[in-house]
Amino acid sequence: MNKLIAFGDSFTWGSELADTVDADDIHSNYTWPALLAKKHGMQYMCFAKPGAGNQTIARTILSNIDKIATSDLVVINWTWIDRWDFYNLQDRDWVTVRPSSNATTIFDRYYFKYFQSELWNKLESLKSVTLVHSLLKAHSINFIATSIDDLLFDTRFHFPSYIKFLQNSIKDDITYFNNNGFYKWSKANKFEIGENGHPLEKAHHSAFNYIEENYDFDKYTKSNP
Repeated sequence: MNKLIAFGDSFTWGSELADTVDADDIHSNYTWPALLAKKHGMQYMCFAKPGAGNQTIARTILSNIDKIATSDLVVINWTWIDRWDFYNLQDRDWVTVRPSSNATTIFDRYYFKYFQSELWNKLESLKSVTLVHSLLKAHSINFIATSIDDLLFDTRFHFPSYIKFLQNSIKDDITYFNNNGFYKWSKANKFEIGENGHPLEKAHHSAFNYIEENYDFDKYTKSNP
């Protein structure tokens, strides 16, 4: 059986959906990628991680790419570009810093005060997205990619030639929901949002329908009989 393999953050994991409220260690089967898998009779695998940054998402895909067959379908939901990863030598593990992390460490406070910028955020996220998409294409792996953050393709500010080049390299790979990321689209359609900011079941069901209408599954099926 073909697999649908999902990567992303809490929106892909399914935080605040009914089947994860009392099971924080188990991903939801009510997210739109899970609904796609069910509709098309595919085994569903979810490697999303709540709170993940784009570098974590890219690293997770690279760690599992040798397990992905050309008959599988990968779903990638790229996250907010202001999340950033660093390797903590003391704990020997990767750490994602986020504006919502309450600046619990000196590093968090200094990073967002002195180092973080929209240009840096764009460049690092675009590099991660470009690398992953290029490798998936090189391995003939079909994928659907979305981005929660409109700033990934912002052209008003912090738009030097290298940003433009990277944006143009991947812009045709990204599926937006009526030109919005999933969260902004959910709010615009007045879908219910959980207390912690995650669109709930109705939003995911509508997103599932949107992807069904805008992704050529016939083409995927023909290329993977």
